[in-house]
Amino acid sequence: MEKQVWLKTVEEFFREKNRAWLQGEETTLLHYLSGTPADCHSFQEVRALRNALQSREVRYRKAKTDLQIVKTYWNREQETATVDLIEQVRFFYEQGDDIGHEARRSVHRLTLIPFGGTWKVVQDQADCEQKAPHHPKVEAVQLEEASVRLAEQRLVRGRYDRVRAFKFAELWWNSYNPAYQKIQGNDCTNFISQVVHAGGMPMIFTSSRGTGWWHRNKSWSYSWAVAHSFKLALSRLLHAQAVADPRQLKVGDVICYDWDGDGRWQHNTVVVDFDVSGMPLVNAHTVASHRRYWDYRDSYAFTARTQYVFYHIPDNF
Repeated sequence: MEKQVWLKTVEEFFREKNRAWLQGEETTLLHYLSGTPADCHSFQEVRALRNALQSREVRYRKAKTDLQIVKTYWNREQETATVDLIEQVRFFYEQGDDIGHEARRSVHRLTLIPFGGTWKVVQDQADCEQKAPHHPKVEAVQLEEASVRLAEQRLVRGRYDRVRAFKFAELWWNSYNPAYQKIQGNDCTNFISQVVHAGGMPMIFTSSRGTGWWHRNKSWSYSWAVAHSFKLALSRLLHAQAVADPRQLKVGDVICYDWDGDGRWQHNTVVVDFDVSGMPLVNAHTVASHRRYWDYRDSYAFTARTQYVFYHIPDNF
C-alpha cells in the first residue's frame, strides 16, 4: 500500500486542526473521521481548549503546527494504516491589550482505513495527563510515613536561584535531559524535580526509594518521580510553603494537581511566567507544555472536582 496516500490525509487532518484552533470550531474535523469523536484526541483537545479560552477571554490569532513522522505501518490483514508522529504547535493569542504565546508537544498514534476512495481516521490516540498514580504498587500511607520520617531532617540550607530553574524549564520542556532517566509514560514529576534541583535545591540521598529526594544513575526516590510523594516532600523536605492564591507564586514555584479531588496528587507543573492578570503560566512534561495556563481546564484529566496546591519555594531556605 502506497503510504504517501494516507500520509497526505494525516497532513490534511492536522492542517484542518490548525485552522480549528483559530476558528474555535472542532466539528470541521469530523470530515476526516470514520470513528466517533470520543476516539479522536485532537477533536476533544480543540473542544476543551475552546471552552477554557472562553472563560479567560482569550482569542487565538495564529497557530503554527509542525509534524514529525516517526513510524508508519500497514496492516495488510486488517487493511489499516498506523502513523506515529509528533505534533508541535505554537499558539499566539490576544488577552486584553497583551499578546501571548504558548506551545505544546504531543505524541500521536493515528489509525486510518480506506473509505469511499479516500482515507479516514478511525482513532487518534495521544499522550495526556494521567489520573492514576504513576507507581500503583506504592501505597499512599507508605509515602506519607516516609516523608514524615524525614520531616525532622530538613538540614539542607541554601538559596533558590529562580533564573537557573527558569532556564532549565525553558531548555528541556519539550525534550529530555540525558543526565536523568526518562520515565516512560508519565515524566511530569521527574521533570519538575529536575527543575527544582537546577534551581539549587540539593538532593537528599538515602538508601531507600521510600525516603529522601534523589536521583542517581537509573534509580530515584518515589518523591523524585511520583506526583503524590513529591507533593508531600515539597513542604516536609524541600522548604516549600503553600499559598492561597496562584498570583502569590514566583517563577520557579510549583503547582500540584489532584484531578479527582480524592487526596491523591497526580500532576505537577512549574511556573515560568504570568499573564496580564497576574495568573501563572507553566511548563510541564507528559504532554510537553510551554507557557500553558495554570488551571489545566483544557486537559483530558481535568474534572469539576480538580484541586490545586500552590507551593512557593523561599529564595533562602
